[in-house]
Amino acid sequence: MKKFSLMVLIASSMLFVACGDKVSDAAKTATNSVTEAASKAADSTKEAASKAVDAAAEAAKAAKEKAAKMAEEAKAAAEKAAADAKAKAEELAKAAKEKAAKLAEETKAAAEKAATDAKAKASEVAKAAEEKAVAATEAVKEKVAEATAPAVDTAAGAALFGKCAGCHGKDGKTKALGKSAVIAGQDAPTLVESMQGYKAGTRNVSGMGTLMKGQVGSMSDSDIEAVAAYISTLK
Repeated sequence: MKKFSLMVLIASSMLFVACGDKVSDAAKTATNSVTEAASKAADSTKEAASKAVDAAAEAAKAAKEKAAKMAEEAKAAAEKAAADAKAKAEELAKAAKEKAAKLAEETKAAAEKAATDAKAKASEVAKAAEEKAVAATEAVKEKVAEATAPAVDTAAGAALFGKCAGCHGKDGKTKALGKSAVIAGQDAPTLVESMQGYKAGTRNVSGMGTLMKGQVGSMSDSDIEAVAAYISTLK
């Protein structure tokens, strides 16, 4: 636009050349002014263009530096996130391993306790079974002994008890000489053992050893068993 205006001025000046020297001088002056203005305008435009180029370069440089900085920050953030994720995964793996180990120990302890309890229970059951078997065997032995033992003549025992009734009473409930125990209802084996001791002279309860030896000394073993069987029936 400025160049067009310049050309118009030049053309106008040339049209007025013929108008005389004054006009010529004015035209020259005008031409010089226009030329000077055009030169200044060109210089100003050139300077503005240079500044614009410099500003654009500065903006591009700043944008590049900002992009590089953002890239570095993004990279650092990604690396930190990866490190945090790795640390978290290792922590979870360690916790899971410790929990599994603890569970294994608890399971092992529970299994050992169960085995110990089962062993103790089995031992207890076996012992009870053994005791029961022994008791059953003893009961069978007693039954067999009772079945195979010769029958005791309680009637003979009653007759023989006549010589004992003077001190122990007819029902066996009198304390002999006020010293002995009541013999009525005592079990036969105990009575047999006592009378055998008096007969042998090895028993002397309440100082009655001599008296009792005189009473049972003449009795045979079968007589003693018969008397003991009879006394055990007295209630």
